[in-house]
Amino acid sequence: MSNGMSHITHQFRCVLCGLSNGVKADCSHPECRKSKEPWKYHISCARAAGFEVNDEMKTCCFRHVDSSSVFRARLEDFLEVELCRFPDQTIKASAPISWDHASELFHAAVTVLRTLGWAWRWSEWWVKWGDNWEPLIENHQNEADMTDEELKKVPSTPESRCADARRCRLAAFGAALRNRDYDKEPGDDKAPLERALRAILSTPSLVGPLKSKEIDFYVTWLSLAYRSKSSQLFFGDDKIPVANDSFCLHTADGSPKFELGKRPLPGKNRPDKGVFEPTVDEVDDFLLNPLPSLRVHSEGKKKWNNLTSPMQESEPNTPNQPLDGSSIKSKNANEEDETSEEEFLE
Repeated sequence: MSNGMSHITHQFRCVLCGLSNGVKADCSHPECRKSKEPWKYHISCARAAGFEVNDEMKTCCFRHVDSSSVFRARLEDFLEVELCRFPDQTIKASAPISWDHASELFHAAVTVLRTLGWAWRWSEWWVKWGDNWEPLIENHQNEADMTDEELKKVPSTPESRCADARRCRLAAFGAALRNRDYDKEPGDDKAPLERALRAILSTPSLVGPLKSKEIDFYVTWLSLAYRSKSSQLFFGDDKIPVANDSFCLHTADGSPKFELGKRPLPGKNRPDKGVFEPTVDEVDDFLLNPLPSLRVHSEGKKKWNNLTSPMQESEPNTPNQPLDGSSIKSKNANEEDETSEEEFLE
């Protein structure tokens, strides 16, 4: 759909990368579709971040994604590829493996690690809402007769998930992966990377209750995927461009969420005990919920530092537009356009 000059969705940002260029798809869930401004995504961003995208190019936002597409479910699908090799469904690290099976595991590892590379963005949503994970019930099982422990359910609240995300440094790890920060110093792509992955995988509210062998399996394959430097990871030189403004910046200091900046590299410091490194005092937007309107305004001035096209930036002042800036809306007027994520879904 076009307005005669550009695609009509250019007036809205992708809620993942923050850019307004390119064609975007709305979240297809009824709750989002009836809202004033449904969340919109570039299909490429949605796929890279691990969101649900079907064959008809329909996608769902983080809150409404199908249970099979949440991060924990993708991890479980990854593990299932390995467990299917053994009749007793038990990981045997020393067992021989065929090239075909290794290729399948590597592909699954790339998919999971690519999703983690967007954790700098989706970690805020996970902290606030959790995820839509649901236990897989076998034909011989009755969910009503099973305990939460048997179902592997992990109770959590926004506050507890916030503490968990900070402890495992989820958002910072996503930024480090995106920019391949583990390549900057020799050896960082080994022990520090593995320590950072182990911290993520030791967070039950995010990945479920994992056994030590399962964690070792994930760390091994995800580390191999990172060191492969596959272009399908979309890290480093292959990363998807993102906006350098609005919700891609931290509210407190305006620093980019998608870069480590002054934050230390996750996993660089050895844990005092256990798997989590000493507490790091770093900026994040967990539970702050600052999200301006996704609409890109083009009244000749930038609003919320939104991106405008070169034509809009060079457009001369009209006769009715004073040069003294009096046509710009007041701060209070701008504040009226601040919209919470819940209001987008109402």
